Amino acid sequence: MGAFGTGFQPDELKLMGSVLDEAAIILPEAERTSAMKTELARRILSAAAKGERDPNKLRIAALLDEMDV
Repeated sequence: MGAFGTGFQPDELKLMGSVLDEAAIILPEAERTSAMKTELARRILSAAAKGERDPNKLRIAALLDEMDV
């Protein structure tokens, strides 16, 4: 079982990793901290655990903390 009790397939993990990298690049350089990247990852995992797989919606969830995408 993965994060939040949800198992993710390898392709889903790859997708979420790409979304995380893309979301981090969008941030101003001063905000690209380890803590912020961890928070972005938490938001992506949360949205994915609810079933979201659209990369654009996952990125929005990461950047805007939209938990109900």
